[in-house]
Amino acid sequence: MLKISMEFKKGILFIRLDGVLTKETKNQFNNEVLPVVLTSGIKYIVFNLDKVNLLDYYGLDALLDINEIVTKESGKTTLCSLTNKEVKTLIDNTNMFYVTLSELTALGVMKI
Repeated sequence: MLKISMEFKKGILFIRLDGVLTKETKNQFNNEVLPVVLTSGIKYIVFNLDKVNLLDYYGLDALLDINEIVTKESGKTTLCSLTNKEVKTLIDNTNMFYVTLSELTALGVMKI
């Protein structure tokens, strides 16, 4: 199960995930998040993964898809609050994302 909450403030889309982002929930993620990113022209996204307790390669692929869209628009995608060790290890091995401790520190990375 995956819960997705989105909030747009100060030019940044904050996406807070709760649960698992895996093969089983990737379609839900794509159906909820992709339309928002594609139709709004958002250039800055912060994914808060504090409550993600499982991430597989399908989930990672979903995050990378969003990152690719944002990067093409000269934007940035930042991941924050990686409290689960397995999730952190998987993310760290990609070297594709900015990773910060919290949403507050992510604001500094964005430098809008």
